Amino acid sequence: MTSRAGILLLIGVILIAIGGLYWADRYRAYREAEARRFHARDTAAIVRIDLVEKHADTIYRRLYLIRRNGTWWVNDSLEAFIDPVQRLLRVLAAQTPRSPVPQTALTNTFRFLKEHRIEVKIHYADGETDAFFVGGPTPDQRAAYMLKPGADQPYEVFLPGFEGYLTPYYVPDLSTWQENPVFQVTAADLQRLSLTYYEDPTKSWVLERPQPTASWQLLPDATPDSLSLTEYLLHYSGKLTADEITPPDSLTGLLPLYELSLSTFSQKRFQVSIYPHRSSPLHYYLKLHHSPSFTYTISRSRMDAYLVPRGYFLQRPV
Repeated sequence: MTSRAGILLLIGVILIAIGGLYWADRYRAYREAEARRFHARDTAAIVRIDLVEKHADTIYRRLYLIRRNGTWWVNDSLEAFIDPVQRLLRVLAAQTPRSPVPQTALTNTFRFLKEHRIEVKIHYADGETDAFFVGGPTPDQRAAYMLKPGADQPYEVFLPGFEGYLTPYYVPDLSTWQENPVFQVTAADLQRLSLTYYEDPTKSWVLERPQPTASWQLLPDATPDSLSLTEYLLHYSGKLTADEITPPDSLTGLLPLYELSLSTFSQKRFQVSIYPHRSSPLHYYLKLHHSPSFTYTISRSRMDAYLVPRGYFLQRPV
């Protein structure tokens, strides 16, 4: 090898080394920045959010939120309650590290994250993902401990302008995220309604009509008072949702008070049994026959508007 070639080779090696050091430094800076980034890149581009709560390495509960055609669903099958989804998206857009966890607290913080954490994974429309772990609150209750996978530095993460900590926004509790629809209909689409009073069958009734433009008939055979009927049907202009999911065994040993059935011209059918609540005189239990896996709790103040006796529809005295 000539002296000139050796010099050129040495220069090439030096340039490669400098380039390698430069890109290594850039990559290290990128990794450090990513370890501190807990906000979502673009909440409008999020198509799925996985939430997995773990105690040690055991999955305690999990669910995922998925966006289809502009609507959010829980576990790809139940429509999500939009309020907590919107709150979570606002948190993801703006949550910010307040400070790194100090060295003196690292051991305890890692232990807490090991014992109880929520693993969050965000999926974007372009196939990219973000992930981080959410722990419990800081001592001042104004931030939550968070850690990026593979990182060795957890952070205290907060939401600017918000006084509380962020962990509750991520808890994968189905009753928080799932909207609990009993039925959704419009009065114009209703074809048949029936209500059974189990304790007093004389109060039971059926309302039906053969077509949307026909008059309603009250069974046993009668013509309902038009004002009373109009007032009653106003309750069916939209969606009725229950307060929360209830374990199915809550109904063990209970007898239903009422059964409400609906059918529509658009071929929808809903059937609901209403039970007394075990501990609250202000609530009912609901059992959905058209979605037999679900039992709910609903306030009496919301449900009683649908549970009128037959006499409600008869001609009112002047």
